[in-house]
Amino acid sequence: MCVYCKRPVCPECARLIGYRHYCPACAPYIAAVYPYPVPPPAPPFPLQPPEPDDAREKRWWKADWGLLEVFVAWLVVFGLYNVVGIILFVTTDNPLFYNYLAYAVLFCPLVAASVWFIPHRHGRGRDELGLRWGDPGRTLAFGGLGALTAMAMSYGIFFLIYLIFYLATGRSPVSEAERLQDLGSGYLVFIILIVVVLAPIFEELFFRGLFYPALRRRMGPTPAIVLNGAIFGILHLQPLFMLSLVLVGIVLAYLYEKTDSLAAPMIAHALYNLVVIIVSLLAGW
Repeated sequence: MCVYCKRPVCPECARLIGYRHYCPACAPYIAAVYPYPVPPPAPPFPLQPPEPDDAREKRWWKADWGLLEVFVAWLVVFGLYNVVGIILFVTTDNPLFYNYLAYAVLFCPLVAASVWFIPHRHGRGRDELGLRWGDPGRTLAFGGLGALTAMAMSYGIFFLIYLIFYLATGRSPVSEAERLQDLGSGYLVFIILIVVVLAPIFEELFFRGLFYPALRRRMGPTPAIVLNGAIFGILHLQPLFMLSLVLVGIVLAYLYEKTDSLAAPMIAHALYNLVVIIVSLLAGW
């Protein structure tokens, strides 16, 4: 155990300074002030984990922006968007359309600004965000299989919750499909463009490109995938479909982890949203 930061350290990684053992992160700082007559001052915290030797892990290690930065961006983006959504709901006669309009002209630019500012603040760029295509066949395969998996899991949970709701209340839940069917064709085309094109791009940039690496760097891939998916589902603010959306978020985070590219989760997200829109309009679910 490092005698300074108290973190466990293996014998191969331990650094002996004087007669004490230190971890690789603390050793350079201690060595710079050794020998010392009194205990040294604390190094600047948080201590950064040492750079890994594995090339793939090194890619995630480079995405070194903090969770606090992402949380502040989340407060700004989702806070402003929800405040505007509430105002539109109260003041307009077509809140569904105007909410999607606010998504396009407010939410997406705010996400783009956050995704640009935070990595560039740390000297990072598109590679750390996962903005790469990778192997085309592998990317398309993961995107298609991911969409099928997300749909199977999501609709399986949806039908179960739908049945429970119907048995408990004696009626079907009011779905967004009913409101979509009331819109004109022009409005509908605009909303489909938002849901199938803009949402997969900008939501993946924020939740997977920006948020997931900050989680993964601090807790490892599996907990980060689960927590990332859970927060993704919760922030959609649809209580009846929240569990379905959590599962979808977990699948999308897993795709990002496996492919190291945002292209696969973007493809899966777009295909999933397209199927949801089609099923909603044709079947009213």
